[in-house]
Amino acid sequence: MSGAPGTAGPARAVGRVVLVRPWTDARSGGGCCAGPVPRPHEHDAANDPVGAAYRALRGELPDLDVQVVDVANTAWLLPAVLRRARARVGTLGALRCALGATRAGSVLVDGQRVGDLEELAPDELVAVVRRAATA
Repeated sequence: MSGAPGTAGPARAVGRVVLVRPWTDARSGGGCCAGPVPRPHEHDAANDPVGAAYRALRGELPDLDVQVVDVANTAWLLPAVLRRARARVGTLGALRCALGATRAGSVLVDGQRVGDLEELAPDELVAVVRRAATA
């Protein structure tokens, strides 16, 4: 529903943000503890872009639905993107979104790719998601 004539309507609520694991983090479980783990060890936040992004989004936008998916999980990823994007950009636009969604490191807001986890710092990611919510 839009606001009064001549004014912008209320900000559209973002339904879902999906973080697609980059190849550097695409191991089962992700992060430094996905493979053989030396004991004791320190967690290196620089090697965990998904974790940093997730924590930033949950901290700044606690009501947001944030999903983390492996790039190889196309059985979930493609239908989820098509459903979310179709309402905003139509069927052809949703198909384009689906192609971009399968790129490792994608940040998806309601099916549309808005950035890359390996290029965006956590605070930049939060700003990008907020902008997408008002688009």
